[in-house]
Amino acid sequence: MTIRLSALASACALVSCSIGLARADQAQLGHVVVTATRQPLSASDVLANVDVIDRDEIRRAGQSSLVQLLAARSGIQIVSNGGAGSSSSVFLRGADSGHTLLLIDGMRVGSVTNGSPVLENIPLELVERIEILRGPASALYGADAIGGVIQVFTRQGREGFQPSLRIGAGSEGAQSVAATLAGGEDRLRYSLAVGQDSADGINSKPDSREGRDRDEDGFRNLYFSGSLSLRLRENDELGVNVFHSGVRNWYDSGNAFDAYLDKRTESAGIYLRNRPSQDWTSTLRLGYSSDISRDHDDFRSQSEFNSYQTQFSWQNDVALAGGLLLAGYEFLHQRVDTSTEYSRTGRRVNSLLLGWGGEFGAHQVQLNARHDDNSDFGGKTTGTAAYGYQFAPEWRVRGSVGTAFKAPTFNDLYYPLQCYDLWGCFGGNPDLKPEEALNREVGVVWERKDARFSATYFNNRIRNLIDWSSGIADNVASARTEGVELAASTMLWGYRLRASVDFLKARDQDSGDDLARRAHETATLAIERSVGPWDWGVEWNGRGTRYDRLPNTDAGRMGGYGLLNAYAHYALARDWSVELRANNLLDKRYELARYTYGSVLRPYGTQGADFFVALRYAMH
Repeated sequence: MTIRLSALASACALVSCSIGLARADQAQLGHVVVTATRQPLSASDVLANVDVIDRDEIRRAGQSSLVQLLAARSGIQIVSNGGAGSSSSVFLRGADSGHTLLLIDGMRVGSVTNGSPVLENIPLELVERIEILRGPASALYGADAIGGVIQVFTRQGREGFQPSLRIGAGSEGAQSVAATLAGGEDRLRYSLAVGQDSADGINSKPDSREGRDRDEDGFRNLYFSGSLSLRLRENDELGVNVFHSGVRNWYDSGNAFDAYLDKRTESAGIYLRNRPSQDWTSTLRLGYSSDISRDHDDFRSQSEFNSYQTQFSWQNDVALAGGLLLAGYEFLHQRVDTSTEYSRTGRRVNSLLLGWGGEFGAHQVQLNARHDDNSDFGGKTTGTAAYGYQFAPEWRVRGSVGTAFKAPTFNDLYYPLQCYDLWGCFGGNPDLKPEEALNREVGVVWERKDARFSATYFNNRIRNLIDWSSGIADNVASARTEGVELAASTMLWGYRLRASVDFLKARDQDSGDDLARRAHETATLAIERSVGPWDWGVEWNGRGTRYDRLPNTDAGRMGGYGLLNAYAHYALARDWSVELRANNLLDKRYELARYTYGSVLRPYGTQGADFFVALRYAMH
C-alpha cells in the first residue's frame, strides 16, 4: 500500500484542527529536557525539535522493544534485518545510522568499529525516560551527532518504596519476566531492575533454502540496571549508574550451522554534582561503556568486534549576563579488540565546549561551540546558533544553523587490506577526513497548556561522506537531507491524540538517487483513552515507498505500508494489572530491507500479526 499525501495530511489535521477544543495533557507538556542543551530546560523553552517519552507512556503503550517504540516517533525510520533482537539501523531525519549518537545516562554507547548505535540491545523495562533531539548536536556532544541524539535514562528511585514485577508471554514463543526494586528516603535514592526476554522468533530469510536458513531465528536477552544517589549536603549529590544487556540473536547465514550473534552492551558511570555558589553548579562525571559483538557463523569460526569507551567530563553551569553559561572539558578514550588485526586499536579525544542561552522578553538565544582534538585526524570545531521569538502568547517561531561531523570509524581507517581474485581489494584508509554537515532549520510552535502543534523545516548538507563502493574507503560522497516535520498532540473528549507527518528527501548528491531504505513520507496516529480500570489505545504507523540500495532500481523498490497496533490494560486491583498488546492487527505483509539471494533481491522476514499478554504488579 502506497501512502497518499492527502491521507498523511489528514492524519495530522485530525489532531491540529481539534487543538482549540482540547483539555490538558499536562504530563507531556511539562517535561524538563536535558539533552537539547546539556542543561535542564522546560520542553516549551527549547529552541530545537525534541521529543520526550516518559515512563508512564512507555508502560502504557506496552511496546516490546525500544526499536518498536522509536519507529512510531516523528523523524525516525528504523530498519531491522529480521524479527525481535535482530540488528537494526536508525535513520534520524534521513541521516545515516552512524549519524545518530546514542547516550545512556550521559555515556556514549555503541560500536566504534562500524559506528552504529545498538538500539536492539536496550530493553524497555530498564528505561525511565527517552529524549530525542533532532538536528546536529556536535557543538554539544562532539562526533557522530549529525542527524541527532537519542538519550536513554535508566530507571531511578524516588521517595518511598516502589517494587514491581512483570511476567508475560505471547506469540512466536515470546516470554518475559522482569522485577524492579526502587525507592528512597531522606537523601538516598536507589533502583535495581533485572529481567529476561526471549522468543522463538520468525524466519529472517524466508525465501532462502540454504543450510539452516529455513528455521526460525529467535533471541534471548538477559539484562539489569542499577542506580544509587546520595545527597551529601543540601546542594551536593553523588551518584552511580550501571547498565548491562546481553543478547543472543540467531540468524540465517546460509550454512548448515545455526548461526548466532552474541551482543553485549554495558555502561557504568559515577558523578559528583555540587554548587560552590548560588550561581554556579559543577558536575564531574567518569564513565565507561562497552559494545561486545561475537559472531558464530559456523562450527569453528568466531569473529569478534569489541569496542570500549572511557569518558571523563567536567561541566560548569554559571548564571551569567541574564542567561546560563555552559563551560566544560571532556576526555574520551576509544579502544577496539577484534579478531581481525588492525594497525591501530586506540585513539583519544580532548574536547572543550562553551555555550550560553538566555531569554529577553519575547526573545530567546542559544549559542554553543565545541572543539574536539582527535588523535586520528586532528582538531574539529563545530557550532550552533539558535533564536526564538514569542510573537503571540501561544505562538513562537524558532530558527537555527549548526555544523556537525562524524569521525571515521576504526573499520573506515584501519580495516586491513584484503584482496580477492573475484572481488578485488577491500580495506580501510588511514587518510580519511571526518564527514561534515551544515544544517539549517526553521520552525513554528503553537502551544497552550492543553495542547501542542509544531511544524519544522530542515535542510542538512553532508559532505566528505565515506564511501566503500570501490572497495577502499574514501571521502567521495555527499548527500542532502531536506524535509518538513509536522506533529501535534492534544486531549479531545477524554481521548489522548497524537499525530505526526514527515516529508523527507534524502538523496545522494552525485546521482540524485534516494538514500537507501528511507521513505519520502511517514505518518503516525495514536488514540488513547482511560476509563475506570481500563487504559486502551490504537496506533497506526505508515511509511511510503523506498529503495533498498544505491543505485535505485525497480528491482530494489519496496512498497509503502501501514501497520495497525493496539493495547489494553485492565486494573485488577490497586497494584495489579493485566496488559495486552497486539501488533500488526491486519497481518500486513511488508518489507523493511532486502538481501541478495543468488542474483535476486529478497526481503528479510518481518513480523506478522502477534500479541503479548502480561501480568504486572506495581506498588503505588
